[in-house]
Amino acid sequence: MTTQIDTILFNARLRDATAPAGIRDGDAIAISGGLIAAVGTGDDILKLRNSRTEVFDLGGAYLTPGLVDGHAHPVSGNDLQVGVDMTGARTAEEMLARLRAEAQRTPLGQWVMGYSLDPIAFAGLPHVADAIEDAVGGRPTCVFIFDYHGVAVSRTALTMAGVTGPRSFVGASVIVCDADGRPTGVLLEPEAIALVKGLIPVPTFADRVASLRTTLNRMAASGLTGIHVMDANTRSMELFAALEAEADLPLRLHVAPWVNPGASQSDIDEVLAQQSLHGKYWRVVAAKFFIDGTIDGGTGWLHEPDIHGEGLAALWPDHEAYQYALRFFAERQVQTITHAIGDHAIRFVLDTLKDVPEALRRAARHRIEHIETLPDEDIGRFAAEGIIPSMQPSHAVRYTRADHSDNWSSRLGKERADRAWRCRDIADAGAPIVMGSDWPIAPFDPREILVCARFRRLAEQSLAEAIQPSQALTGLEALAGLTSIAAYAVHEEAISGALTPGMRADLTALSVDPINAPADALAAATVPLTMMDGRVTHNGL
Repeated sequence: MTTQIDTILFNARLRDATAPAGIRDGDAIAISGGLIAAVGTGDDILKLRNSRTEVFDLGGAYLTPGLVDGHAHPVSGNDLQVGVDMTGARTAEEMLARLRAEAQRTPLGQWVMGYSLDPIAFAGLPHVADAIEDAVGGRPTCVFIFDYHGVAVSRTALTMAGVTGPRSFVGASVIVCDADGRPTGVLLEPEAIALVKGLIPVPTFADRVASLRTTLNRMAASGLTGIHVMDANTRSMELFAALEAEADLPLRLHVAPWVNPGASQSDIDEVLAQQSLHGKYWRVVAAKFFIDGTIDGGTGWLHEPDIHGEGLAALWPDHEAYQYALRFFAERQVQTITHAIGDHAIRFVLDTLKDVPEALRRAARHRIEHIETLPDEDIGRFAAEGIIPSMQPSHAVRYTRADHSDNWSSRLGKERADRAWRCRDIADAGAPIVMGSDWPIAPFDPREILVCARFRRLAEQSLAEAIQPSQALTGLEALAGLTSIAAYAVHEEAISGALTPGMRADLTALSVDPINAPADALAAATVPLTMMDGRVTHNGL
């Protein structure tokens, strides 16, 4: 029986991180039933077409396995990017001017909202709540800090939430207060943020479905074919099911529900039960933990305190409870994924995983996310112990400065800031690095991830000094982090991440070579075509 060829892509240059030097022989691919059926020359592949075959001339574009964001929050990111974008506001004057303008645009009776605020903008304000209050004319206001581990709010918002002083939380959440115990307007980590966030009206479920569809389509247009989804605590699975009830998803979604600090046994059992949930193009694959917060907020767990005396606590105050919960999943062969940013946090997770029987540990492919500052003695442990590092080079590029004048670096001091995002050292030790954006903290565009991984700067910052340039990856390594290694991290290397027959036809076409193109050209590259499961999810031809 002759195989029905559904689609042919020809006149392409094939780039595949699993091929020698990243170059796959041939210039055409035949697709059947959502899988790659054949790879070869255009002359040979075009002979396979029939009257029902759809044919695309890629015009010399570079075709890669589908690009996958290894760490993003599509649901919560879509929900939280509301109001004024504070990106680039690095002074109080800039911050307050944008909020003043947003207040004028916002109808009376509604909250004034913002996102992506650099904490350096309010570092010199003893009470950011009062400054915001004056700027917005007494309106309730909530602005998310760029890492989404904190908010800056108006005095009215604090009053509405009944926040009058410090409180104790199960995790390491903090209501930041002055020496007299008066809240400054900064709330850090989920439990504290929830005091205000819970007062803000939320869109209807139907509106969220429509908005999320738009966001996922934008992601597909950027060249993404999949996402490792790092949350499922905002009705995510219900949203995915609702989207699939309308039409097929444009991306594959690999979902990791949260196990929050202080989780009860029933909470843990619920996440375990969720491991069986799936749809056509989404599935639950792991359990997500947070062992610490962020360096910028003073909640990253460090061996030694930062310059403000902060960073000495884990988000799980009961360390043994975290260890129990992680081992609970590991012993049941469920992959665990732990957010660990500070050097103490990373080592604690490595030590906890090392106590898991080696065969179980290596089979599950447990992950550590972010890994922002790391001492020499822990570099080789990822490869040696079979732990997957998942990193976001765009964080280093967007939120730190080579002269250490940024909030992240100044908090840590030069020695620890010089150990920032050590991608090169970890890769050289033999560990496969998953690459991602952590959207909405950084843009989801995979072209930016490739640029930041290779050049340790943004394309438009050609005159800026690179951030720890010795930690740059090669173009081939960066592409692998978004393709073959991303597939490996979710146990799909046998069916995804390469341009070979039998692999899924998840494909991304770029107008420039993703391995060798200069930074400016790569950042400005067009995306002629994105396919997922042999189906066109973006057509830019």
